Amino acid sequence: MSPRTSVAAQIAATVLMFVAFFVLGHAWDLHVPTLGGARYQAVFLANGQTYFGRYVDRVGTYAKIEDAYYIQQGAAGDEAAPPESRLIRRGSELHQPFPYVLIPKTAILFVEDLRPESAVGQFMAKEAR
Repeated sequence: MSPRTSVAAQIAATVLMFVAFFVLGHAWDLHVPTLGGARYQAVFLANGQTYFGRYVDRVGTYAKIEDAYYIQQGAAGDEAAPPESRLIRRGSELHQPFPYVLIPKTAILFVEDLRPESAVGQFMAKEAR
């Protein structure tokens, strides 16, 4: 085998390994395994927004929230009453996005596990059926 052939073979093998890693990583959605976590989490963001769902700490700069919900506040009928809050499932909006959210890890303040008996956790479990 000539030196040119071996260099070309090494380059081809490197490119093939890179493509295989990219395809497998994308297909498997590589994430950091978590032990002992609750079924659902609340993810609090630096901009004041909160998402509820299954938090997935992925490899890289983005975290994923699967089966995501968020709180939408609307005006109450009475001006003296506090605004009404509703839990909205991501994906039911007009533009019909997928029901997950990718969030830069730098935007996350903290993540809390939800207890199964919490009102939000029970609502999400009921909706998942």
